[in-house]
Amino acid sequence: MAILKSSCNFDNTTDGFVCRFTGVECWNFDDENKVSALRLSSLGLEGQFPRGLEYCTSLDVLDLSNNNFAGPIPSNITRQVTYLTSLDLSYNSFSGEIPVGIGNMALYALYIQHNQLSGQIPREFHGLLRLTSLNVADNRLSGLIPLFLSKFPASNFAGNKGLCGPPLDDWQLIN
Repeated sequence: MAILKSSCNFDNTTDGFVCRFTGVECWNFDDENKVSALRLSSLGLEGQFPRGLEYCTSLDVLDLSNNNFAGPIPSNITRQVTYLTSLDLSYNSFSGEIPVGIGNMALYALYIQHNQLSGQIPREFHGLLRLTSLNVADNRLSGLIPLFLSKFPASNFAGNKGLCGPPLDDWQLIN
């Protein structure tokens, strides 16, 4: 946490000062700095899913992995981070169900492994047409894996005792 505190000087009011904070990446558009990525992995952050992300209107990448976040992933996550292409919430203690709205995002990568998520993988994930990386391993998920996700390796679904269906069926017999 000291790394994050040492980089956040809110007394500085120069244009783009936030872009010098640890884990904040920006791009410049029309002489205006826009936050494009928050890479806040392994900073000892804790609490619930951060509020106020809707003000980062150009946010493309959100990485909160390897921290101590807990509680549900907000059901309105798609309104908070509308334009994400990469979402990494892995290795935290998020709980509850996976919000169905995630299926409406334009994600290329979704990492939510090693949490305490429960329920089924939403059928709405069929809307994730650009998805090239997915990992939901080691949660408390149950039900049938949607067929359109069977292209991902079985190991990316492992550790969910209630999950079944391809690609897990043969893999579970071997392991």
